[in-house]
Amino acid sequence: MKKLLFFLILTSLLISMSPPVHADINKENVIIVFKDEIDQKAIENVNGEIQDEFNNLPVVTGEIPEAAIEILERDKDVLAIEIDQRVSITAQNPDWGINTIEAPAAWNSQLTGKGVKIAVLDTGISPHEDLIVSGGISFTSYTKSYTDDNGHGTHVAGIIGAERNAFGTVGVAPDADVYAVKVLDKSGSGYLSDIIRGIDWAISNKMDIINLSLTATADSVALHQAVDNAYNQGILVVAAAGNHGNGDGTGDTVEYPARYESVIAVSATDYLNQRGSFSATGNSVEVSAPGVKILSTYLNNSYVSMSGTSMATPYVAGTLALMKQAYPTYTNIQLRKNLVGSTQDLGVAGKDAYFGYGLVKAPVIVNSVQQEKATETPVNTEVKTPINNTHQPAKQPTPQVINTVPKKQEVKPPIKKNMVTTLSTTASSYKVGKTVVVSVKVVDKGTRKALANSAVKLTITPPKGKAKVVTLKTNSKGQASYKMATNKYTTKGNYKLTTATSIANYNTAYSSKSIRIK
Repeated sequence: MKKLLFFLILTSLLISMSPPVHADINKENVIIVFKDEIDQKAIENVNGEIQDEFNNLPVVTGEIPEAAIEILERDKDVLAIEIDQRVSITAQNPDWGINTIEAPAAWNSQLTGKGVKIAVLDTGISPHEDLIVSGGISFTSYTKSYTDDNGHGTHVAGIIGAERNAFGTVGVAPDADVYAVKVLDKSGSGYLSDIIRGIDWAISNKMDIINLSLTATADSVALHQAVDNAYNQGILVVAAAGNHGNGDGTGDTVEYPARYESVIAVSATDYLNQRGSFSATGNSVEVSAPGVKILSTYLNNSYVSMSGTSMATPYVAGTLALMKQAYPTYTNIQLRKNLVGSTQDLGVAGKDAYFGYGLVKAPVIVNSVQQEKATETPVNTEVKTPINNTHQPAKQPTPQVINTVPKKQEVKPPIKKNMVTTLSTTASSYKVGKTVVVSVKVVDKGTRKALANSAVKLTITPPKGKAKVVTLKTNSKGQASYKMATNKYTTKGNYKLTTATSIANYNTAYSSKSIRIK
């Protein structure tokens, strides 16, 4: 199990011209996120080179001189610049988890995931007698083949869709169309840009579900935009909560991209329906699924048992495929509500940091009448719609689909508004001994009215060592500030500043930037 590390270099919003930079040395591989349209001229002006563009995002990858990063950060059209760091996977007769989520009952009612397209963004999928791969692509630099050369992706794919036959194991949705999107190499690592390429491919190829059995410890503007875009296009995005939970279950340890609101974060349970000791905990956990000693397909036509939230995630992806088949006209938000509403509550009553809303359960059709269109009016599929345990259950289509555990009492949630947090500093780099003044301003996104008494959680992450967390409160002008003193003992290098802002009746807002201490 390896932690995914993304080190972010984000933009300031200062307006500046971009003079050319002509140095060829010390070039960095970067991801550049533009606010609206890609500006190739801005990159050329700093002697940069574009390597790739995306179909569905104003994002490019490329090489630019290290000295040019600060110049582009000041460009009014640039939202963020991120170093393209390497990333890696999270891991460690029919599997016990299949019966735990009651998948056989779904199969008996003719729900097998037929016609549902699932993109597995991982190490690829190896040829296996128990798997049918519908297609795929490789975004790794060393091979055009999407064949798995690690084993992790094949294991994940088997949990989703291993064949329902007389041998081996069986997946949750054995008739789903599983696509291999190879974004990680044979060591289980890859680049952030390749993950984003995979998501972009899934959007363009009209996938129904994206499975992300991988995590990162740091936020990424580009990755956040990619998963939000997929969700807004009607795709369900499911991701591992992470394997770095504290043994005693304390703390908020959920990693990215599972922390994003557009993503369904999955924690892991064992065969006793207890939390896996490694499983991350936190408010972002939405549902739980089997993830301890899971038997599935592997390299060389074999089967192995593996543990991790990487294993729990495809259980949820498979369950969603069954629901998609049962409710073919439902939007991704309606399906997400159904997933949450059908869980078996574990731990303390209601949503909790260990299991979210609870253990996922497969749907069951109670008769064989031909399915009709769902009568519920489709709802807006934008990320801005909050997902929580106060949602009204969706109306049932014909035939009725039931769950084997009672639903929790639910009510319709209030519609929350959106706000914008602007994070700024007086400079982008400081000499040791200087004081860094961090300023935050919070406004209503629509009216631009200042929001007083907003709670701002400021996290300062140094190049080495533990992050410092400071809680601020905005004044009547929607402003708050913090002074960070430096001295000869201060670690030199890039510091990441992030904020999470909350206030009643508003969705949480985030902002990030970086500074350099030299």
